[in-house]
Amino acid sequence: MRLIIPLVLVFVFSQITTIVVAQNDKVVSGKSSVKHIKTTAEPEMPKMRGSGDPLKGLNVAKDEAMIIGNYYALIIGVDNYTGAWTALENAVKDAKAVKELLRAKYRFDKIKTLYNAEATRESIINEMIWLVDNVKAEDNVFIYYSGHGEFHKSLNKGYWVPVDATVASVSKYISNSDIQTYLAGIKSNHTLLVSDACFSGDIFRGKTMSVPFEASERYYRKVHSLKSRQALTSGGVEPVMDGGSDGHSVFAYYMLKSLRDNDAKYYDASQLFDGLKIPVTNNSLQSPKFSPIKNAGDEGGQFVFIKK
Repeated sequence: MRLIIPLVLVFVFSQITTIVVAQNDKVVSGKSSVKHIKTTAEPEMPKMRGSGDPLKGLNVAKDEAMIIGNYYALIIGVDNYTGAWTALENAVKDAKAVKELLRAKYRFDKIKTLYNAEATRESIINEMIWLVDNVKAEDNVFIYYSGHGEFHKSLNKGYWVPVDATVASVSKYISNSDIQTYLAGIKSNHTLLVSDACFSGDIFRGKTMSVPFEASERYYRKVHSLKSRQALTSGGVEPVMDGGSDGHSVFAYYMLKSLRDNDAKYYDASQLFDGLKIPVTNNSLQSPKFSPIKNAGDEGGQFVFIKK
């Protein structure tokens, strides 16, 4: 018995020593009950709900170059009203100044103008239809209207007043809802309507949203890749001024100033609005409006002026 106990203790001590050494050295014999431990520590990878590539699906690819189509402009100005409508003094001057600035400083491939006697109801609609039939998906359209506007309270609808509307009848006008229909039909990437007329803000119906501005080339690529149908108006559902500064309406004066003062290669419609909204509001009784046009195909993009 005295010999057996020491032998048992030696055997137990031997097994404990073997296990401790094996664990410390990370080596275990083939028949040992100790589980195998890898010689090099390897951190466990987190489980993925997918392929296991943590970057897959993220927008980390190199940004593609902007695909820029043709730039079209339709510019309308009417002073020479007759009959029920009083003549204006600065609408045509404003329209011509906008045309000359766009042609001189910014990229525009085709500019069509309708001044005074040319700006009949039929001619304006024909030009809109031309844009619907000829503008391609990668193109950009700028439309500027300067003239009388009217709001029919009973119909709750605003209108442009063409030069041949000598009587106060909605049958002679062009409704904002018709303009909205034409804008929706133009297959452009971007369409920006600028309207310097009374009650022009009636074209905004319903809640809309836009991509927040960011001063980076990535932002311009982003908003250029998304379709836009937007309007910038000299006021809401209210009268607006024909006069202002330097022979222009207060709205046209600050719009032209904002476009002239820009030195950047890209200048989008939201920046144009930011450049004129405070001075126009502070120097007149009107409040300019800028927003996407509801149900016209807007996807959150921006019309981008590209400096020559």
